[in-house]
Amino acid sequence: MSDAILSGVMAHGSQLLLLLERNELSAAEAQMDHYLDAFDGVFRQFPVESHLDMEQQQALLQFQMIHERIASARSLAEDELRQFSKAGRATSLYKSNAG
Repeated sequence: MSDAILSGVMAHGSQLLLLLERNELSAAEAQMDHYLDAFDGVFRQFPVESHLDMEQQQALLQFQMIHERIASARSLAEDELRQFSKAGRATSLYKSNAG
């Protein structure tokens, strides 16, 4: 595997993490396909029994960090939607009882 390819994966991952940290989810979503394609290109044919070198381990750790950030963002979005839904129900109840 080429070091340049792995460096490219790491660069895509760094950009993606930065976008996620800034909560720029639309831009992160646009970058996600590029990152996943590059990541898949590196690890798709990787033999199961092989040992990872340090750069490959770093790429996998970066992938794990990205996954955790996305899971966290998803959880926050779900919480916000629940709160919005509760507010909508409260408004509906108020309107139906105020009239």
